[in-house]
Order: sequence, then C-alpha cells, then structure tokens
Amino acid sequence: MYSKAFHCMGVEPAAYMKKIAIPVITFGFIFSFLLYAALPTLFEGSARVIPIMIPVICILFAVYYPLSIYGGQASRIDNNMHYYITQMGSVATAETPRLDIVRIVSDNREYKELAAETKKIYDLVTVWNMSLAEACRFISKRTPSVIFEDFLDRFAHGLQSGENIKTFLFSEQNVVMNEYEAMYNSAMYNIEIIKELFVSLVMSLIFLASFAVIMPVITGMDAVFLMAMVVVTFIITDLVMLLFTKGKVPKDPLWSKSHIIPDYKLKLYRSIPISIGACVLVTIIVMLYGKIVTPIAIALCFTPLIYTGKVCRKIEKNIRRRDENFPAFIRSLGSSAGARGGVIDEALKALRIHDFGPLTKDVNELYKRLNTRIDKFKSWEFFSANTGSHLIQRFCVMFVESTNLGGKPEIIGDIIATNFHRIVTLRKKRVQSASSLVGVFYGLTAGIGFTMYISVGVIDMMQSMFASVEMPAGMSMGMVIYTNVGDVEVLSLMVLLIMIVHSLMSALLIRVVDGGHFLSATIDFVIMVWISGITAVVTKASIWSLLGMG
Repeated sequence: MYSKAFHCMGVEPAAYMKKIAIPVITFGFIFSFLLYAALPTLFEGSARVIPIMIPVICILFAVYYPLSIYGGQASRIDNNMHYYITQMGSVATAETPRLDIVRIVSDNREYKELAAETKKIYDLVTVWNMSLAEACRFISKRTPSVIFEDFLDRFAHGLQSGENIKTFLFSEQNVVMNEYEAMYNSAMYNIEIIKELFVSLVMSLIFLASFAVIMPVITGMDAVFLMAMVVVTFIITDLVMLLFTKGKVPKDPLWSKSHIIPDYKLKLYRSIPISIGACVLVTIIVMLYGKIVTPIAIALCFTPLIYTGKVCRKIEKNIRRRDENFPAFIRSLGSSAGARGGVIDEALKALRIHDFGPLTKDVNELYKRLNTRIDKFKSWEFFSANTGSHLIQRFCVMFVESTNLGGKPEIIGDIIATNFHRIVTLRKKRVQSASSLVGVFYGLTAGIGFTMYISVGVIDMMQSMFASVEMPAGMSMGMVIYTNVGDVEVLSLMVLLIMIVHSLMSALLIRVVDGGHFLSATIDFVIMVWISGITAVVTKASIWSLLGMG
C-alpha cells in the first residue's frame, strides 16, 4: 500500500523521508524540548504528557500522510468511475479505435485523477511503445482505486483475448455500476453509524455541560470558565463530526457547476441580501422594543433567513424532478434520432409534443437554440446549465460528443438513461438518510436545551434561596455550599451560544448528507434555533413554577 501511496504522491520513499518525514519529526522533538525548557512550571505532574505528545503526533502524521493522499485519490477516482465507463461505452458505439477511446476519456478534465491515470496509459502506448494491455496492467498495479484496478485488469484480459472492444465496454456498464452502487451503499451505511456516534457524543457533552454548571456549587470553581471550556468542546466536536461526515459521504453534487449563471441562480443570489437585510431590520425592531426574552429575540432575528432557504429548497426540488425525467427524455431522444438517421434536431422537434415534467420547458428551449444552427455544443451547454443538475450536465456532454463522433444515438441514449436512472435511485436513498437525521437532530436540540437550562435554572434558584440565609457565628456558607459561582445570565447566554452553534452545525451536517446546497440549511437552522429558544423559556418557567419560586 505504501508503494502505491508514494506513487500517488509522485515521490520516492527516500525523498519523502528526506523532505517531509524527517523534518516534521525533528520539528516535533525540538518544539517539545523548547516548550518544556521555556515553561517548566507549566508542565508538572500529569501535564508532562503534553510535550511528549507533540513528537508522537508528528510521527503519526509522517506515517499517515501518504495513506491520506492515497485514500483521497482513490475516493476521487471511485466517484468518477460511473461517468468514466458511461463515456467509454458511448464513444465505443462510433466504432472508435480502442486507443482513441483511451485518449478521449483522458482529455476529460472532469475526471481529475482518473483522467491523469488514463493519460499515463495513453503515454505508455504512444511514447514507450507498450501494448495497450501491458499499459493497463502496469497502471492497475499502481492506481489507488480498487474499482479502477479491477476494471483495468479485465480490460487488459479482454484486449489480449481478442474480445471486441464495444462488446466488452457494453458488458462493463453493469459491472462497474454494480461496484459503484456497492460503494455508495457502503457510504450510506457509514452515515447511519456516524448518526449514532454523533448522538452519543452530544449526549456525553450534555452531561459534561451539566457537570460544568453544577460542579462550581460544590468546589467553588468559576462556572463561567468551565462553561467556556464546554462551549469550545461543543464547537470543536460539532466541527470535527461535520468534516468527518463530509469525507465519508459520496462526492455526488446535486447542483450544476457550469460557468453559465441561469435565472434560478440569480434569484437565489438576490434572496441572500433580502434575507440579511430583513434580519438586520428585525434585530433593530427587537432591540427598540426590548421586552422580548433573549432566546426568543435571537430566534426572531434569525427567522428571515428562511426566505433564502425556501428559494433554495424550491430550486433543489425542481432539479431533482428534472433528474427523474431526464432518463426518459434521453432514451426517447436517442431512439427517435436513431430512427431518423441520427438527426438530433428532427428528433427533438418530434419530442416537443411529449410532457417531460419540469424538463419540458428546457427541451423546448434546447430545440430553439439548436434550430438556429449556430453552435450545437453551446446549445446543449445552456440546456444543462438551465436544468441546474450536475448529473444532466455531465451526461449531456457525453451524449453530444459521442453522437458527434458518429455513435449510434439509440444505443448511447439507452446506456446513459440506464446508468442515470441507477444513480438517481441511489440519490433517493441518500435523501432518505438525510430525512431520518432531521427528526433526530430536532429532538436532540430540544434535549440539549432542556438539560442545560435545567442545570442553569437550578443554580439560579440555589443562589436566590441561600443568598438570604444567615449562618451561625464562626461558619460561612462556603463550608456547606458555594452560592456565588458566577453570573447566571452569562451562563444562560453561553448555553444559548452552544445551542445556536450546534443548530448551525447540525443543519450543515444534514445538507452534507443530503448533497444539497448549504443555503438550504438555513431552514433547519432557524427551526432548531426556535426549538432552542422555546425550550429555554419553557424550561425556566417550569422550574420556577414546580418549585414555587414564580
């Protein structure tokens, strides 16, 4: 594995040790020594572990860094394999020579590392005069992706056995897509594990926060300082879980990455200043009124962000609907064009009478642009950009390039439609996983607020109850219990800060799992902030009412 990792990094093991590993480890030992020498009193007793951990962390970094590069490249290759095999199968319908197929897919920049690996195969054949089968086997032993490695081995065997390239690539469609589905489902299973892990961590942090509030009553420690530590711990934990989840979910973006800015994006961008301006206006009104409790006031200030979230959700819903209708459209277009001798314009004209849901308007506009005979590639680019779908953008390029090379539209359309439909089905499972997170996170937010505000409320009551108690001569309240542990209002605001940051991170985590735009997270964020505010008010009122302190 390490040999493949160094190959991915493009360095020799000796060079890596000399340029990266040894300098990092040396820095760890020197920094640890200087830290201990400069601050000897700070690292006494069990604190001595801290300087010792620095070189250990540096050693682990030097060991793990090549593997992280290796894993990252493997993930990026795996996430492009379904596009890669679809394009190869589509291009093969034009009876394209096998080396030209390799060259065409290696020129596709969207594939990133996958294109670079394929380019190496092409260079080995054209520059180093290796056979295509030998070149495939050579790269298969060095590529970080298991899916790509297996494909190259099968490809090399097919070439050596004399199998027809078109027949081989057609059969590979199902094989590679099955492997991609297995990888995707595995990632979705990891999401379920991450959900349980996240809930467990948050529950642990709730007890830590409650402990930080109650402990000063017994020990006399500064409650504000302890709560500040809890705030930092909460934020770091949420951030780490967000980044960890982002690294585990499939890299399957929903939104198109076209440089063309269609009307729906303009509408989304215009909604942002409107929402922010409304937030500022509501904040001013709330501050001038001044009679609303802080948790509810903050929730009111964030509420206008829902407008941007609503606009974004509506766009995403339309994109998903277009994705669902695209397989039927591209299959019908391919069949119709095949019956008309490969003439796409005439096939589109015939399809205009059909209803493809939200895609119908885009199909009509595509026909009008193609009918101008100016630039068919640009016409398809505008079509994919207006749909807003990343999937449609990628597969439209394949369809146009393959038919332009002389491929059979009916076969190309069938290949693209079949693979496209399988990806859409996987995405539906992903959306279901995200939907299950929503209810869990809403309930978790209420649970965090309830537990933490109860702790703060108990401290508030204890300080109020014991403030007027007179102790016998020679005794102080501190001998029994510490009542002056800090400003309760400050503690409540710190708890509220935890709730707001946690709500933001949870909302973003839902969108990471969902695969949607991060702006649509504003809806979940605002709802969870309202849950936090209502929980704060209800919990405080309940405590004082139950204990007769109201």
